[in-house]
Amino acid sequence: MNIIGNPYKKTIDLQPPNCESINFHMSLPGYKATDLKQLNRLSAETHLGSIFCKDEGSRFGLKAFKVLGASFAVYKHLYRKSNGGLRPDEFLSERGKELASDIVFTTATDGNHGRAVAWTAQQLGRPAFIYMLAGSADARIEAIRSHGAEVIIVDGVYDEAVKRASEDASLHNRLIIQDTAYPGYTDIPIDIEHGYSTMFEELRIQINELKIKPDIVFLPAGVGTFAAAGVRWMKYLYPEIKIIVVEPEGADCFLQSILRGQGKAITLTEESGTIMAGLNCGTPSITAWEIIRDSADFFIAVSDDQAREAMRRYADEGVVSGESGSAGLAALLAISEAQPDLFYAINNNRRNTYVLLFNTEADTDPEMYKKIVGTCH
Repeated sequence: MNIIGNPYKKTIDLQPPNCESINFHMSLPGYKATDLKQLNRLSAETHLGSIFCKDEGSRFGLKAFKVLGASFAVYKHLYRKSNGGLRPDEFLSERGKELASDIVFTTATDGNHGRAVAWTAQQLGRPAFIYMLAGSADARIEAIRSHGAEVIIVDGVYDEAVKRASEDASLHNRLIIQDTAYPGYTDIPIDIEHGYSTMFEELRIQINELKIKPDIVFLPAGVGTFAAAGVRWMKYLYPEIKIIVVEPEGADCFLQSILRGQGKAITLTEESGTIMAGLNCGTPSITAWEIIRDSADFFIAVSDDQAREAMRRYADEGVVSGESGSAGLAALLAISEAQPDLFYAINNNRRNTYVLLFNTEADTDPEMYKKIVGTCH
């Protein structure tokens, strides 16, 4: 485990989070708020007041949260194309499908985001081309193909898949729905971040019903779009909350940017090979970097073995968590074992400390899940 405090943190003026997406998602068939689960056994073992997990494993039947961002970004594209005349409940109507009738969708992915784009394209009756890395889990490839999308395999690291998807999109006039922003491409990643607001608005309601105030939140970061959404919501609603950003060892582009970038984002050039495929990214998104750099309290990198153990511990609590989904709990357990004093530094009344985790995916690779946890769901 590698953990560092953030020397670049500063006080910033946060605007109210964008709440537009929840009305859109509520109009989609199959919408249901995901559960906020209390992990009582883990709370007792770590001597913390309560640990709560927002469990995204059931989101729209796709086993991951990514569909919130992809679907909303596509809706916003069609909304702009209609000059602001497309209502959320018209997205899957004949009007929405007509607006999408000339679009071919594309993205690069480690799995979950690509499936989300493929699913959204399928709802609109449109084709999708999804770029994945060689060595991607067969189950994740087949899940994407099950929505009618074509999968293109790319050698190298995630950034190369993003580059290939972008080049082919320009050549073939495809619409990129990518969850990482880079120079010249920022609008859709911002829409994707806003799409994740649905999860945090649900969470706000659930927390208010429980009448609790969270003290610590663990936010997993790949390119950082989800973590950026979490920072904006958590810091706006609970200004004193401590934010711990979690990455895999070897794919810790935020942590390494803090350590070596002197306040600027850097790119990791070596492939990590982590099992946490959804977090295996080498470059922070340019729309996520500054808000995370300015607001996070700690950055932590966890090992694959720690992720495996967290998957098993989640299973003991009745939560089905995939490799990437387990990252937050892996970090919490690592801190509890190796640096328990950190919890006292955050809140000197540890037994009254409320912790938030996000299980961002269920068993998106069932065979891997069975191998690690010992049962298949």
